[in-house]
Amino acid sequence: MTLENRRGALASLVRTLAVALALLLPTPAVLADRAPIAPASTVAQSVGYRAPTSYPVSLIDDDGRAVTIAKEPRRIVSAAPSTTEILFAVGLGDRVVGVTDYCDYPEAAQAVPKIGGFKPNLEAIIEAQPDVVLAVRGFPADIIANLEAQKVPVVILNPVDFTGVLANVETVGTIGNAHDASATLVTSLRQRWDAVEAKAEGASGRPRVLFEIDASNPGSIMAAGPGTFIDAMLKAVGADNAVAPVAAGMQYPSVSDEAVLGLAPEMVILGDAPYGQSVEAVAARPGWDVVPAVRNGRVVALSQREVDVTSRPGPRIVDGLEAVARVVRPELFGPSDTAR
Repeated sequence: MTLENRRGALASLVRTLAVALALLLPTPAVLADRAPIAPASTVAQSVGYRAPTSYPVSLIDDDGRAVTIAKEPRRIVSAAPSTTEILFAVGLGDRVVGVTDYCDYPEAAQAVPKIGGFKPNLEAIIEAQPDVVLAVRGFPADIIANLEAQKVPVVILNPVDFTGVLANVETVGTIGNAHDASATLVTSLRQRWDAVEAKAEGASGRPRVLFEIDASNPGSIMAAGPGTFIDAMLKAVGADNAVAPVAAGMQYPSVSDEAVLGLAPEMVILGDAPYGQSVEAVAARPGWDVVPAVRNGRVVALSQREVDVTSRPGPRIVDGLEAVARVVRPELFGPSDTAR
C-alpha cells in the first residue's frame, strides 16, 4: 500500500495528497503566506518551445513496465490524488474524466466522476472510456490486466523523492502533449526548492527529527525513513532523520518505543495529527517523557493542510518543503500553520 493510499484508507476523508489548485507562479516568493498556485495556462513560458509528443509514444513507468500510448489522450482517468494534481497543474484538467474519492485538489477535481477509493471500481473506470489511466504503486494488478486487455494503457507513477516528482511531472507532460507547461512547472519547483535549501544553510545545528506517519499502534510507530521525499525535505532544511540509524533500506519503517528512546529525537513532527494523534498523546506515551523532543516541548502537530502537502508527491511537494521549513526552522521561515 502506498503512503497516499494508506492515508486515504485511514482517514476515509475526501482529500487527495493535495488541495484546491491554482498552480505555481513562475518565481514565487519563498514561503509566501500560503500563496495560491497559479493555473498552468497562466504560467510564463520561460523554458522555450518544446516539440509536441509524437504518437504512439512508449515509456517505462515507475514500476518498470513498458507502456505504449497510441494516441494523444483526450480522456484521462486519475487513480491517485497526486496524479490528479499533476494533471490539473500542467493544464490537462479538462481531459480528466475520472478521479478517486480522495481527489479533493484542485477544487475542480471534486466535480469529476468518481472511480472509488482505495479499491477502485473497474466498471466506473471503463464507463469513463479513458484513453489512459494514471495510477500509483499498489493499483490492483487484476484491474491493470483487465484494462490492458481492453487496450487501455495504465501508467504507474511512484516517485520516492523530489527528483522523482519532477520526473513524473515531465512524464505527464509527455503523455498529454503538455511539454511547455510541465517544463515550466519543473523549473519553478526546482527554483523554490533550491531557494529553501539556500536559506536553510544559514541555520545552526542539525536537529534529529522523527517524522511520524502512523501511531495507531503506539508500540510500533511508522515513520518516514531514508530515501523518501519527506527525508529529502528534512535534509533540505538542515535536519537529520532520527530513524535513519535503524531504517537502512526501509522507506517507512516501524520503530518500537525502545528504539525511539535510544534514538532520542530532538523534534517529533506528527504527520498523523489529523487522524487522532496530538502533542498531549505523545507526552503520555509510556517512557516518552525522557525523549528530548517531549522534554523540551518540540513535538509539533501538523495541520490538515500541512499533512496534505507533505504526503502527496505532486506539484505541491515544495509547499510541503516550505511547511517543514516553518516547523523545523521558524526563526528563518516564520511560524507553521499550527502556530498561526
